This record gives sequence, C-alpha cells and structure tokens, in this order.
Amino acid sequence: PRGPADHCWIVGHHEAMRACMMRDHVTRETMRPTRISPRIAIILTFFIIVGVADTSISPSSTPQKQPSSPYGRISKDEYILSPEQIECFHRDGCTTLDNVLTEEEVKDIEQIFDRFLRREIDVPGKDHCDMSQPFDTPWEDWRIVNIMLPTTYLPSFKNNIYERLSACIARQLFPSLDMTKDYDQLLNKRPGKTDAVFAWHQDMGYWPGPKALGVDETSTCTLSLAVDDSTEANGCLRFVPGSHKAKRLRPHVPLGKSRDDAHALTIDVDRSKGDAIMLAPAKRGSVTIHDEFVVHGSGGNRSKDRQRRTYVIAFRPNEVVEAERRIGFTHSHNDEVNWDTFSDGEGHRLKADKKGQAE
Repeated sequence: PRGPADHCWIVGHHEAMRACMMRDHVTRETMRPTRISPRIAIILTFFIIVGVADTSISPSSTPQKQPSSPYGRISKDEYILSPEQIECFHRDGCTTLDNVLTEEEVKDIEQIFDRFLRREIDVPGKDHCDMSQPFDTPWEDWRIVNIMLPTTYLPSFKNNIYERLSACIARQLFPSLDMTKDYDQLLNKRPGKTDAVFAWHQDMGYWPGPKALGVDETSTCTLSLAVDDSTEANGCLRFVPGSHKAKRLRPHVPLGKSRDDAHALTIDVDRSKGDAIMLAPAKRGSVTIHDEFVVHGSGGNRSKDRQRRTYVIAFRPNEVVEAERRIGFTHSHNDEVNWDTFSDGEGHRLKADKKGQAE
C-alpha cells in the first residue's frame, strides 16, 4: 500500500512529465521555418557582421596611428633639425641629414646638373675646371669636374628646392645670424678615377680671413647634396672631427706651382698628432654639412661604373658676404682677388706677401 509520500511522488512525477512535453511542443513550434522580409534580413546580417567585428578585435589590439616626428622634412620648404644634429655639427664640425630631398626632386636637379656636365650650359674660363689638376689639363683627362656658381650661369636654376631647404637649415644652425647664400658649386668624380682625390684642406684656406674682410664673425655652413650615393668606394667626404674648434687655419700650400697653375690647396693630416679621420657617406637625396674651419677632403673614386655628383651650397652671415664682394671676391675662379692675394697674414697668400715685401 502507498502512503502520502508515495502519492506526492506520483503527482509530482506526472506534473514533471507534462511540463517536459509542453516544453518539447514549444521547441518544435519555434523551430518551424518563418518567413522574413528581405529588408529585415539585410539589417540582421549587417548587425551580425558588425557584432562579430566588434568582438573579434579588442581595443588593445587595434593598430594605433603613430605620432609623426617633429624633425626631418615636414613640408615642401622646411627641414627641421633635431637637437642631436645641431649638437653634432657644432661639436664635430660636420653632420649628415638623411632624406632631405625626394627622389623626384633629385631627378629634377640631376637633369640640370648633367646639362652642365655635357657642357650644354656655358661656364666661362676657370669656373669649369678640374679641382685636382692644373687648369690646362685636357677635358678628357679630368678627374674631378668642378663647376663654380651654376646659378650665376643659369639664372633659372636659382631658388630651386634644394636651395630653399638649405636656407631653412642654415637659419637653424645659426639662429642669431642673418645667414645668406654665399656661393654654389657642382662637383663630379668620374668613375674609375682613383686619383680623383680632393686634398685635405680647410675652406677658410680658400677664403679671405677676418683681417682681410674687417669682420669678426665667419660662421659658415656648407651643405653638400648627394646626387649619387656617396660611399667610401666612390670617394665620399672625410673629415677630422673637432678640428674646427680652435678656429685657426693650418698652414696650406698650393698643389701646383701657384694659383695661376692650379686652384687647389692642401694641408697635412697627422694621425700621430691626434688627427682622427671619419667618413661621411650619404645616400642619394641626403646632405652633409660642414663648418668653415673643419679639416676635410675626400678619396678617389675606385668604382669603375659609378660617378659621384655633389651639389654644394654655402651660407654665411650677410655682413661677411657683403664684405667679400666689397674686396672683389665672389668665389669665382676667374676673380683676380683670390686665395693668393688676401691680405690677412696667412702664409699661402703668395701674391699678397710679394706685394707687402715690395712695399
């Protein structure tokens, strides 16, 4: 016989069975196909895709846009130097700036450069010469092709993109001075010319000193654009870091018998006396900058199939440029007033010394 507990179990069991059957019935009803309008289907699909995208990428894994650097080429006419680059220039006397010009900008300059090299643009007298040999060297035997003052002989070349960027850079190196363009120059080391050596020198050896100009300030930044990759193999710039700090000219001697014979000067570099030598290679479109007293030069071009074209622009305080012009010095090799005539007491001012002795 069943007691009250058994009755409760039976009743509960039947209730549970009925609830289970009802749940199965509801499940079957909801599983029947339902007609959905195309518009609703599209909307549902959109929200499903967005939902999957939102849940598959967490905020921490979303790529974040990196802030752009405040240094380097920031606009068409602006290249901003970093504090380290400015420090390097003043400490070592030379620094390198990467990617100053774009490939397209270098190509535009290259076209004009090559017109000068092909002698399609007239450059008179000694302003088209070999910087490593006497002036009367036959053109086919030249090693370092030198073209002085290209924007003087092709005025439409003035104010090109490199010139504008160089002016921006010069102002940053000497912010308290009125830096202005002094001169420009094109140089090319022909392929395979292992003797295309630019002799060790200081730029002030070629230029009038403070005594000749009547000024105290000679600060200069000379910018050299690599139109070709400049490497040790094809004769990149080399310099003696720190050699500019004394602002003193080392004894220079002419490579030729006189300046009438050849324009180049040279000085001694002695490792045993502490002259360390550093190379300054530069990729095409990059720029090296050096100071007026740093000892520098470059080796020959050992590459049989690669030239080394360089576009040089120098900036100096406006009062220095004006003082140079007053004494008749324009940086043209055709000037009567040149490194052998400056009256500033330097030993290689040969004509000035002779004039002083005669007086």
